[in-house]
Amino acid sequence: MSEVSQTKKLGVLSLVMMIFSIIFGFTNPTIAFLRLGYSSIIWYVFSAITFFLPLIFIVAEFAVSFKNDASGGIYTWMSRSRGELYGFVGTFMWYFVIIVWITGVAARIWVPISSLLFAEDKTKAWNLFGLGSTKTIVIFGILLVIGVTFMATRGFNKVSMIAKIGGLSCTAINILLYITSTLILILNKGYFEEPIKGFETFFKSPNPDHTILTLFGFITFSVFAFGGIETLASLVDKAKSAKTFSKACIIGGIVIAIGYSTAIFFWGITANYKEMNTRAHLGNVLFIFMQNLGYKLGLALGMPIESASNLGSIFMRIVGVSIFFSFLGALFTIVYSPLKTLFDGSPKGLWPSKLTKKNNANMPQNAMWIQAAVVCLILAIIPFVSNDIASFFDILQLLTNVAQSLAFILIIAAFPAFRKNENLNHDFKIFKNNGVIYFVTTISLLVLSFATIFTIIEPVIIKAPGGFSKTMMMIMSPVVFLIIALLIFRSYKNRENNI
Repeated sequence: MSEVSQTKKLGVLSLVMMIFSIIFGFTNPTIAFLRLGYSSIIWYVFSAITFFLPLIFIVAEFAVSFKNDASGGIYTWMSRSRGELYGFVGTFMWYFVIIVWITGVAARIWVPISSLLFAEDKTKAWNLFGLGSTKTIVIFGILLVIGVTFMATRGFNKVSMIAKIGGLSCTAINILLYITSTLILILNKGYFEEPIKGFETFFKSPNPDHTILTLFGFITFSVFAFGGIETLASLVDKAKSAKTFSKACIIGGIVIAIGYSTAIFFWGITANYKEMNTRAHLGNVLFIFMQNLGYKLGLALGMPIESASNLGSIFMRIVGVSIFFSFLGALFTIVYSPLKTLFDGSPKGLWPSKLTKKNNANMPQNAMWIQAAVVCLILAIIPFVSNDIASFFDILQLLTNVAQSLAFILIIAAFPAFRKNENLNHDFKIFKNNGVIYFVTTISLLVLSFATIFTIIEPVIIKAPGGFSKTMMMIMSPVVFLIIALLIFRSYKNRENNI
């Protein structure tokens, strides 16, 4: 019996469900609708075809090839393909994504807290010691990072249950959207709050300021919606075979692309593009959409306006609880797990012993506190770039997108060298010849590179408030991390040569 359970592997359906849970983000369709309305659907499909599906195939080949490598992960993929320096810089830039993510969550978590406590986003009105809403959220965010780090360094490992509760409730919210929207559509006799005016609705943005520049910027958002692909390496050993894993990747990619497109379409049943853009920003978009969903359900059921508003408040509190537990559970995990990957994946002796030294709770306490200091520093800098709360969340989202894109660029760029190296395991191949490899990687890199560049320069070109500061922050943040990575690696090589 035990022997059978040990050899039991996952089939295609089980793997597809796991891939969906890792990558699909419920907030992403609301961001897409807020920026481009229904026309965002076609660009999600475009990103899936030109970027997501190729990358998921690349990751599948990497993962299967190196499944028996002890160090594993993206450092092994890149270092074995293009050398130690490339592998370390790529892994360190991936870690930059984590730093930006922690920073964003430390700020965004106060929106679900406000939604949970007050059934509305009151963060714009928060004013601690007369400092204004942005600085108030920064102070709360810094205190949260310090508190989470303090508990995590003491082996606080029981928060996985919090993350599971958040994950289950997020799934429930997804189901709630489809059921509620369908019921409202039936009760309102097919009426859409965001009107559909023929096929051009799905190709023409309702944004009056929409240009080719904003379009390329949005592609980066749609690319980021597929983030988390690199974590699929952990699923290879769970699959029945390499063929099973590749099938699951293909089906999972298609399901996610369809899932995003369907969700955007369903939001149009209850949300009007112009109205949502006057009420929501990137920090509270999901909560405003969910509150509106509950409110429109109440009106469709014939409730008085006050009762419908109360139902909207209930919906907002539901999503507030869900996202709060998701964020909190993820924070406790993320402040430690990426550091472990960074240390375990890097060459032995690269990091100073004081940095990797673990305390009595088996946690790298010194490294975790340095990480907390970096996050707090980024949080403290942002209010000097913009003191507007909507712009504050916008900067965090832009930083996350650019960081994620850079990490993907390095992974994709390593793939041709990986396939050329005959000393590596190539028993499992999705791309059969070099021509296809170069075509796929070139298209993906072009889409990703242009989208990233335009995201960076867009605030300056459209002369957005604080545009120059936003652009400089998106440039300087990854550059600083790149310089740090190069200095750390150079120091390691100098020590190695001296020895």
